Amino acid sequence: MTEKKTKVKTAIIIAVSIIAIVLSVVTLTQAVPTVMLKLADGGTVCDGVLQSVDEKLHITDVPEGEIRYLINKQMVFESPYALGDVMLENPESCGYDLQFVIYNTQGEMIYTSPMIKAGQYLERDKLTSVVKSGVYNCSYSALAYQNGTLMGEVNGIVNVTVK
Repeated sequence: MTEKKTKVKTAIIIAVSIIAIVLSVVTLTQAVPTVMLKLADGGTVCDGVLQSVDEKLHITDVPEGEIRYLINKQMVFESPYALGDVMLENPESCGYDLQFVIYNTQGEMIYTSPMIKAGQYLERDKLTSVVKSGVYNCSYSALAYQNGTLMGEVNGIVNVTVK
């Protein structure tokens, strides 16, 4: 066999092996793997405060050891692949870097924010996994880190609408 035919044959064997492994996992676990989105850029973390939020709502004083933040409780995404108004803000006086994780009603993670340092915000971002059109009552965790170590978390409820 020529070298070119050998490479093609090897590539086909690898592809078939990967498909067989995925099908075996699906069969054994009876679960389809979650598709993670990395098709296009998401939102950008910026310094400052959310400009679209009334000045009176910004948190200016966070007692030491407390986790406080702003989060949009009614997030809307125009499609499963579109940027939505997550509107996450970590007050400048917060002693922690924050990361937000949103879970659907089955407990599956549908969104993970980038790390948001004190005095930063994230206005728009994409969901982390494909979510069908609908309105979802989701839970979220605000994870608080200090020097890379998880120090605590706050949990809550947020509505996510995907059009």
